[in-house]
Amino acid sequence: MIQRAVVISDCTDIAFAEMRGSIISSARHAGLDRDPVIEALVPVHHFSVLNAGFVLRLMAEAYSTDTLLMVIMNSIQQRTERIAGRLENGMHFEGTNTGAFGWLLRDFAVDECVELHDPGFVPFGGKFVHSPAVGKLLAGSTLVDVGDAFPVESVRRVEPEPNQIVHVDNFGNGKFLLEGAFTEGQALTVELDSGVEIGAVYGRRMMSHPDGTWVVYPGSSMNLHEIGEVRGPGLNRWALAPGEVVRISKT
Repeated sequence: MIQRAVVISDCTDIAFAEMRGSIISSARHAGLDRDPVIEALVPVHHFSVLNAGFVLRLMAEAYSTDTLLMVIMNSIQQRTERIAGRLENGMHFEGTNTGAFGWLLRDFAVDECVELHDPGFVPFGGKFVHSPAVGKLLAGSTLVDVGDAFPVESVRRVEPEPNQIVHVDNFGNGKFLLEGAFTEGQALTVELDSGVEIGAVYGRRMMSHPDGTWVVYPGSSMNLHEIGEVRGPGLNRWALAPGEVVRISKT
């Protein structure tokens, strides 16, 4: 049985509190005799399906399989399907079919997938459609109780390209899938889409280098590399968004 929900969203203000309240109310109404466990909001970059996909995949690695991962964000013009599913390992997912589930479904097999029963367009679907469905699932309802069978091949998939930044953390370190191989201490030139050029070095441990040094190094997340500035603002000085491509060459 699902023991907790994790909400992944770019709704970081009062909207999260509303969705959380709706999940709790719906779970109680469905017969749960306690408030369900809803973890703290996991924020994503506004309107970035790519970043949502990274964050979702990261949480799937961090949490146990009795968890439901709910993704609420939509940056595309059309109103897409609202879907929910269960992975073969038992973990559940739910959200709008925007492409954010691509990375997750590339790495995990799906056991069942449904499209939520459609009430038509509803303003703030995260509160009035998604959250009630999640509440019911937390109370023990099955996927067929909240939706109809949906083909997994119809789930949209947005996945990162090599050297494409998928996340920039609060230290200004950008995470990306490195294309190419470099050796310890190798001097590098890093060019960004925005035209910025950075002199960097490849290293195993970023903080071993002097302040202000730009370092490309193996990161902590899913075999991704990172680029950052030692004890400096890093990529945050340019307010870069996920999707930026870094071109790295040996100097």
